[in-house]
Amino acid sequence: MSEHVGMLAPAYVLGEEELSVDSLANRQFVLRQYNMPDDSGLWGWGYYRKTRSSRAQLACASMSKTISQSGLSATDIDALIVCCGDGLNYYGQNLFISEVAGALGVRSGFLTWIGGAGCASLFSAVQVARSLVCSGSCTNVLVIAVDKIEEEADRFQRFGVFSDGACSFIVRKDAEIDYEILGVEVSFSLASLTAAGQDLGQKCQLIYDVLDRLTARAAVLLDGSAFFSSNVFLPIQELEFSVMPVKGLITDRTNTARYGHCAGADPLINLIDFHLAAEHRAVSRALLTSTAHGHFGAILLEPRSRNA
Repeated sequence: MSEHVGMLAPAYVLGEEELSVDSLANRQFVLRQYNMPDDSGLWGWGYYRKTRSSRAQLACASMSKTISQSGLSATDIDALIVCCGDGLNYYGQNLFISEVAGALGVRSGFLTWIGGAGCASLFSAVQVARSLVCSGSCTNVLVIAVDKIEEEADRFQRFGVFSDGACSFIVRKDAEIDYEILGVEVSFSLASLTAAGQDLGQKCQLIYDVLDRLTARAAVLLDGSAFFSSNVFLPIQELEFSVMPVKGLITDRTNTARYGHCAGADPLINLIDFHLAAEHRAVSRALLTSTAHGHFGAILLEPRSRNA
């Protein structure tokens, strides 16, 4: 058996309603509050996606696509990791899991809920899933990230326009994978966790530290990879991109205006859409990053042909 650990059948779903950012009632208030010019071209906003479905229904829709595309069945899944930024208590999490697992036919297995790193939590889930597989504890770990805005006044914020959505994939050790996980790192800056704003110097150092560890442990260069980040406002993306100690990255920010910020799911959604285009399928590696207040995560993937 191949010793490569990777992702199988990544998939996503978005809120079924596509709406203009201009229609958000609190947009002008936030613009005035932070002295932001009303310029969609500058910030990159265009549309956002809203759902009438529950978080569990969003999760089920994405995970059903993943299981269908994987060629596996629900009985093959022996672990489930959920990433969700909402502060559901223990009972709320149990109800969510019971609905999702019941709908998919997953009856038992390892289960955990991850949310402590904000939008970078999905990469924390990948670390956990990879460890479970490498240790031999689990064979097929189903990972899901789901977020839904309950209060419309929370959609437009200083750094991005939030959309409802979910993404999912299976982490396993086998030749049957779509992307090999060459490395994954997530870290936090202690000085930034409780600060009202994040110091640029601290954020730069956090980015350097994470990418240095990723490069060292993956034992490969990041240069020339396709690059996918969070769909926050374009000036923030540009600022973080400008300080990355990596050369020749291939960028595609189409989804910032098209989908808005789908929280932790952004980098994976952008990866999937990028490789749908035939001209991009030959790109050898993908560097995904995710930023959150006080946190930064990165993952390096390499596309694989199934049965390779």
